[in-house]
Amino acid sequence: MGRAPRASSTTDIILAHISNALTDRRHASVLNSVAAIIMLGFTASPLQICTYLCGVALFSISFLVFLNSSISFVITQRIGQDHDVGDAVGTLGFADELVALVACPAWGLLSDRIGVRNVAVLGYTIIGLSLVILVQARNVYPQLLLGRLLFSFGATAS
Repeated sequence: MGRAPRASSTTDIILAHISNALTDRRHASVLNSVAAIIMLGFTASPLQICTYLCGVALFSISFLVFLNSSISFVITQRIGQDHDVGDAVGTLGFADELVALVACPAWGLLSDRIGVRNVAVLGYTIIGLSLVILVQARNVYPQLLLGRLLFSFGATAS
């Protein structure tokens, strides 16, 4: 009587198919990437995934949408500027994007050193400070611009 073959895990089966397909050079680079992903494994727990999606991502997007939709209100109602509002909003948005281009890689490097959680907390702290500056601003340049630049700097961290 022969012995029944041992049942393999899903990962073993996938890796066997990948190693068989690696002989075909057309698919080698794609399959090497897939194999690397499988070998690394997924380490986040369901609680961590839920916290990120329902907490960090939701609040970050909410802050960004809130500021972009309310900046014209701040300029017209809080500062009292009735002319060139579109020009001011556009300039503030452009400056925001310039800061984000520089800050994103910097925050990424810092998060590798001190951790993503610490960078996110620091980012939300900067966002809170910038929102206080934004509603206290009495002119577009430099006060509102400073608040918007700080917001961008904090938002890229969160």
